[in-house]
Amino acid sequence: MSGSEARRVLILMDDLGGGTGNHVLSMARRWDRSLWRVEIASPRPVTAREAPDIEIRELPSLGRRDFYPLAQIARFAQVRRLVRGRRPVIVHAYFFWSILYARILKKLGVVPRLVENREDHGFNWGRHEYALLRSTCSAPDRVICVSDSVRRTVIGRERLDPERTVVVWNGIEPAPEGARDLDLRRALGFGAEDLVVGMVANLNRPIKGVGYFLDAIPAILREVPAARFLILGRGEGEGPLREKARALGVEDRVVFAGFRKEIERFYRTMDVSVLTSLSEGLSLTLLESMGHGLPVVVTRVGGNPEVVIDGETGFLVPPRDASLFAERVVRLLRDPDLRERMGRAGRARVESHFTLRDAARRYVTIYENVIEGPPNAGEPSSDR
Repeated sequence: MSGSEARRVLILMDDLGGGTGNHVLSMARRWDRSLWRVEIASPRPVTAREAPDIEIRELPSLGRRDFYPLAQIARFAQVRRLVRGRRPVIVHAYFFWSILYARILKKLGVVPRLVENREDHGFNWGRHEYALLRSTCSAPDRVICVSDSVRRTVIGRERLDPERTVVVWNGIEPAPEGARDLDLRRALGFGAEDLVVGMVANLNRPIKGVGYFLDAIPAILREVPAARFLILGRGEGEGPLREKARALGVEDRVVFAGFRKEIERFYRTMDVSVLTSLSEGLSLTLLESMGHGLPVVVTRVGGNPEVVIDGETGFLVPPRDASLFAERVVRLLRDPDLRERMGRAGRARVESHFTLRDAARRYVTIYENVIEGPPNAGEPSSDR
């Protein structure tokens, strides 16, 4: 197939930042451009870590119309004009409003084939959103879920046809093995003997449970005085979290490093990586941590148990259980051999099950099946 015959895929996203934006842009870099012409449309500029050389269309500002419901009507009209002008063979929609616009356009005959993604359990969707999704549930040709846990939620809450849902785990590029970044550790104020426990999270989302991480710090310090703590991420929640650290008397042991595009360097400053989320789809932070050879302590929620083998690649703990979380972190900090063993096992698991290459290949397979055959032809509903 020549470049002129490449099939056009239009990806609609409400946001081109965060884990989802990073994952989509990273996959797009791997797709054969002689076969697939990928374009991404979003109302927000790129804030992800990388922006490969593909066409990205920033939807125009709505100006004075940017309020509900006028904003949604105006944005729908923009998307309709875009789809009619670009004439993609597939529209691939992420996030609620993009999904809803694409479903309506599919029913109107403007979108020929529709693929959707579910990145989480819909924790910020209410009954009105679910009512709209259920009323249009026949529209998508395929719904890609990032974990078995998400798929179960999607089928139950949205009443989607199970045969039109498929699990494709997120993937990452294998990280090169390397020593700890001592220069960056010093720049962050960590000493040579300090043991660094790190968390990467969107501080705008209470669902990430960063406060529960802070709650566990006093107990960790009582057992391991050399422990230090690193929080990477930005958002309006940072101020209250800093206040909480002060109230707990641990503000001098916690470094809030903000948002960093060069996140790979920061993983190399850590001895243990943690997540205290209350909900997860399939965390890219978790995959990146394990891919950098870090042992992990994470909550037993969402897709985390599909990634972490408890006691082998890290530890799973119940959400909101600061005591058990602290005990597991302490166990790792006290045992360097255990940290190394779990870190190696975690890296091997990522390299065998969660590569970006495999995720990108499976997305292309889904596109091909949707284009060339009836719904669900040859595509299993699970990654295993």
